[in-house]
Amino acid sequence: MIEQTSWFQLQPLYRYIRQQAENRQFTKYLEIGATFFLIAIFLFFAIMPTASAISTLIGEVNSKKELSTAMSTKISNIMQAQTSFSQIQENYAIVESSYPSLPQFYQSSAVISYISRDTSTPIKQIKFQINNQNKTNSDTDTDTTFGLDISSAGSYQSILRSIEELSNTRRLIDIKSIQISQTDDKQQVGNSQLNLTINTDLYYLSQDND
Repeated sequence: MIEQTSWFQLQPLYRYIRQQAENRQFTKYLEIGATFFLIAIFLFFAIMPTASAISTLIGEVNSKKELSTAMSTKISNIMQAQTSFSQIQENYAIVESSYPSLPQFYQSSAVISYISRDTSTPIKQIKFQINNQNKTNSDTDTDTTFGLDISSAGSYQSILRSIEELSNTRRLIDIKSIQISQTDDKQQVGNSQLNLTINTDLYYLSQDND
């Protein structure tokens, strides 16, 4: 004889089956969540350092590119400066001899000696005077100079030539005073020799203008 099962008798079975299905579905969701969590951990601990290293390398590459660009600009400026210097190098010696970076005492005395020989005015004495160039805030335009006193002798014409050549010398020079007097040799009648005394200032480049 077949027993007939009612809906109320099968309801606990349905609830059990549904609960098992829900538990299985929850387990799947839990597995999926755990999988994503593990993937996130992997990304954080494995890929993130790599990404950070790549970002650092990109930053270093960009920095080196900027440095390379700056160095290229500096090299270009240096090459341009060398080109400009080579263009004026021929005139540099002329400028240096006219307005030297140092007093050049020996050069000054050599010029005076050359003028003396060329004009037949033998030098009796050359005296250098070092000027005090301590500048103050209110005296910023003071030129750097040193004094030069020249004593020589010669005929009137040779003295005029000596003064002219000294005035036209390439070195920047400021003649302060010129004195022409007769020699003390009175034994020779009609002695045409005269004494020449010149007080000058010679210019040179101040260290403040370096």
